[in-house]
Amino acid sequence: MGRLKMWKSLTVIITTILLLSGCSGQPAAKKETPPKSRLELIPITAVKQSPSSDRLPPQLHSSEFQPPVPVDSAVNTAGAEDSAFVTSDGNSLYFFFTPDGNIPAEKQLTDGMTGIYLAQKVGGQ
Repeated sequence: MGRLKMWKSLTVIITTILLLSGCSGQPAAKKETPPKSRLELIPITAVKQSPSSDRLPPQLHSSEFQPPVPVDSAVNTAGAEDSAFVTSDGNSLYFFFTPDGNIPAEKQLTDGMTGIYLAQKVGGQ
């Protein structure tokens, strides 16, 4: 009897996850259009921020770190990048990206672009 209750509970949990993620549990129809790039999903009205227009600029509280600098437009877009960090060897940059920070988080889950990205140095850049 305990196993039956466990399986019923597991079924309810999986169904809830599928519903919350927008998945019907049915195979998706094939898309005729190719997937869009990160840049194509950024709203036309989005404005790329710069250090001079940052309303909440980073505050350094230690001389252990250097002030942040904007990176190439392949990483720093008009979308919503956040939580960037550089690996200890200085060659990799991980960052969170979502095309539109105004979209509710539950819809960002299924947009196909929101996630953690990796940028690596090429030729010292």
